[in-house]
Amino acid sequence: MNLRRLLLLSQLPFWVLLVAAFLLLSSTLDARVQASERAAQTRARLVSVAKVMQHVVDLETGLRGYVITGEPRFLEPYNAAQAALPQELAALERDSSAEAAGRIRMLVGRWQSEVAAPELLARRDSAAAAALVKTGQGKRILDSIRAEVSAPSAEQTRDLQSLEAVASAQLRRLRLTLVGVGGVALFTSLLATLFSAYQLSSSFGRFTVAARRLSVGEAGVHVEQRGSAEIQQLAGAFNHMSGALALARQQSRAHADGLASRNDWMARLGEFGDWMQAARSLEEGARILERALPELLPGTRGTLVHHNASRNQLLPLAIWGGEIGSTTPPDSCWALRRGEVISPGTERLAPACLGGPGGTYTCVPLFSHGETLGILRLRSAVEGTEVSADLRLLLPGIVRQVSLALAGLRLQDRLLQQSIRDPLTGLFNRRRLEDELAAQTAHASASGEPLSLIVLDVDHFKRLNDTFGHDAGDAALVRLSAALRDMAPPGSTPARPGGEEFSLLLPGHDLAVASALAERLRAEIAGWSLTHAGISLG
Repeated sequence: MNLRRLLLLSQLPFWVLLVAAFLLLSSTLDARVQASERAAQTRARLVSVAKVMQHVVDLETGLRGYVITGEPRFLEPYNAAQAALPQELAALERDSSAEAAGRIRMLVGRWQSEVAAPELLARRDSAAAAALVKTGQGKRILDSIRAEVSAPSAEQTRDLQSLEAVASAQLRRLRLTLVGVGGVALFTSLLATLFSAYQLSSSFGRFTVAARRLSVGEAGVHVEQRGSAEIQQLAGAFNHMSGALALARQQSRAHADGLASRNDWMARLGEFGDWMQAARSLEEGARILERALPELLPGTRGTLVHHNASRNQLLPLAIWGGEIGSTTPPDSCWALRRGEVISPGTERLAPACLGGPGGTYTCVPLFSHGETLGILRLRSAVEGTEVSADLRLLLPGIVRQVSLALAGLRLQDRLLQQSIRDPLTGLFNRRRLEDELAAQTAHASASGEPLSLIVLDVDHFKRLNDTFGHDAGDAALVRLSAALRDMAPPGSTPARPGGEEFSLLLPGHDLAVASALAERLRAEIAGWSLTHAGISLG
């Protein structure tokens, strides 16, 4: 049932009462009108009777005055009554009983013929007129007329009183009916209004309670679908809105959790970048990578390989998750060949890399400023499963950060090597030698360990340059630096301070060991027979 029909039905008793009240009032008014009409008719008959009686009295009065006085003016009422009486008798016949009116007409005619006419003739003889009056014939006839007139008058008076009583009772009944119908209609309307208000307030109260529960974050709030069709439709729409709101809240929480996880991951990535910028060498960067990559790529294992100085090998730089790193040639990886992310084992046309791990894995090339730095090779920690799609979405950001950090460390390493090494011989230069000498001297002084320094100078080097040219002199210096590097023990610092001067800093070696090493080096060099461009240098 819809709300409009419910409201109409709630007002139906009121309308029924109104119709019943209208019908009752109409019938009561009809009865009242009929009673009034009958009373008016009765009054009209009484007036007719009274007029007839008045004319009869006028006849008698006028006749008696004339008979007594003999003056013609006393006959005026008589003549007027005699002229009007037939019309009034005719009206009386219409309004009252024709039989009673006929008797009155007969008695009036008899009085006129038996009393009035003789008395008028006998007026000249007063004794005869008196004798006629004394007979009482006129009085008896008039009494009969009065009796005939009084009977219907009394009856009409009783009818009039009865009709007026009925009319008064009907009027009281009408008042009571109006009051009763109005009270019942008002009470019924009040009940219908209260019932409709209760139905609406209870229905909307359920929505108010549900909306309040929904506003405080309660999930699964539903309104029972009962009541009118509109209320049921509203409840259905509210329940749909509640479900949609719960889904939106769930999605919002999931999105918020995802954003929090993403923010946490970005914070870790930023922290990783800060640590990589603080590193001063690839070795330090490798130690940071081995700690950071398992956090940035959870649930994976893998290796990060990079080019060596000659760019002919890929050397393991960072290993995590129990993976085994190995040195491989650069052209063995399809990712480096194609310059894109490759997942052998999952892509239809992607073959496994030469020397790569078995199973399913992903190779991501590392580039920075157009330079190929190496490969990030990873796979799921659970054998036989693929790297998750969410983790694949994180790879570009991680790879970009790692590539920038590696490029910075490699550039920093190159600049460092350029600042501490001699470009011709590859040995440490004078700056590095002085730094190492100061550091090792302080260490030897503090620890009491021996420290030796071998200083070499190539004899007749100027004559060699002048005779065979600077290229021949450079070749001789490179050959000598190679011999010095080969004989230098681990932890020592072979250096070329400048020109044809060389040195070898030997921490932890005493004078005897250093002297023996210097003599062995001198003897080896003395036995050389150098050539350059097919020319013997002696």
